[in-house]
Amino acid sequence: MNPLISIIVPVYNAESFIRKCVDSLCGQTYKNIEIILVDDGSPDNSGAICDELKQNDERIVVLHRKNEGVSSARNAGLDIMSGDFVTFVDSDDYVAENYIECLYNAIKTENADISTCGHVRINFDRSEKIIFSDDSNKIFCMSGIESLTNLFYGKVCSASSGSKLYNKSLFKKLRFPDYVMGEDTFIVYHTFSNANIVAHTNKALYYYVQHHSSVTNNKSNYYKFYDYVRLYDHIISSDTHIDNKDYFYALVNRLIENNFWVYMKLRNCSNLYPREKRHIEDNIKKYRRYVVCNPKAQNRVRMACLLSYGGMHTLDWIYDRINKNGKL
Repeated sequence: MNPLISIIVPVYNAESFIRKCVDSLCGQTYKNIEIILVDDGSPDNSGAICDELKQNDERIVVLHRKNEGVSSARNAGLDIMSGDFVTFVDSDDYVAENYIECLYNAIKTENADISTCGHVRINFDRSEKIIFSDDSNKIFCMSGIESLTNLFYGKVCSASSGSKLYNKSLFKKLRFPDYVMGEDTFIVYHTFSNANIVAHTNKALYYYVQHHSSVTNNKSNYYKFYDYVRLYDHIISSDTHIDNKDYFYALVNRLIENNFWVYMKLRNCSNLYPREKRHIEDNIKKYRRYVVCNPKAQNRVRMACLLSYGGMHTLDWIYDRINKNGKL
């Protein structure tokens, strides 16, 4: 019999889309699954809908709890799961009917610890963009560190914890952190670092739906973006692979890219967060030389590093004039 695969879904204020998400999970071609719906203290009807859905499929497990955030909800799912493998799906997203089958077959065929797939981003205007996928239908394998090296350059797969299937052993001592943002990358970094083989399926099987109310699109508190700086500080300070030159340069490229991105968010906060802004400037000064001399780094990141030698105010001035959409 095929192994049991756990699907963990944190649920909060999801009454408008949880049915579509769960329907896509119940309709999987791979049948031996458990669907863990973690109702994270939703004030709307999400919890009641989860209970209703449970009545229609015995593979659904519902856990009701007080609101503690998406990371805590996923951790609660990890604590009670029974599967040999686990994947994460957000309640406002959905997956192709062969999502689990393709990811599991890749792990089985390649004797991998993790498998990944591409995703389809559903934009605000309902247009679609396919990411990390093409028509080759090939499975290609890398070590975990090789996969991270490519990921840090924006290749191979996303840094989202979704669109991936993991061997449960990778979570024996690992849980999601208490970040508001960046918790996915934390998990991907630690699981990939401990994976011998990662199998990339190159198929777009996960549908990521953008909402104006999501955490990443909510501008009410710019400070939350500082979690990305905390995340990469954690990685570079504790990483045991930085003696690998190719990997180190890729990691620094992503660190600098995120520090610039967060800086551009925090600079809109007038006189707020001076300590955080100084910290970001110190990071940029410390690591920018590695990006400037790295031909694999994205041109926009290298240009930002070069401009920063003239001071952050110079960078601000040029940024505001050549990039009206607010992205470096």
